[in-house]
Amino acid sequence: MEIKNYTSAINAYRYAGGSASKTLSGRTQKGSGRNTDKAEFSVSARASFSDTLKTAAKAAADSSASAERLAELSAKIADGSYSVSSEDIADSILGL
Repeated sequence: MEIKNYTSAINAYRYAGGSASKTLSGRTQKGSGRNTDKAEFSVSARASFSDTLKTAAKAAADSSASAERLAELSAKIADGSYSVSSEDIADSILGL
């Protein structure tokens, strides 16, 4: 397959991105300015979002681990007998 007229596709890409005022064929394009989007978040909105994430993470940790299980894991880590198989780690990463 041969693609012959590729300059129009490249010119459209350049025009949309506003990266060049001239096209490959040498013609000047109108509106060479960039179109950009901007989002601003207030300090209170950022703090609220951060607090929400912290609360959700704490709730997830608290719901999945009992005090007995945490004490058992802490003791195993302290005496050096805690180990995790590489298969378990891989399964966890892959979501299996």
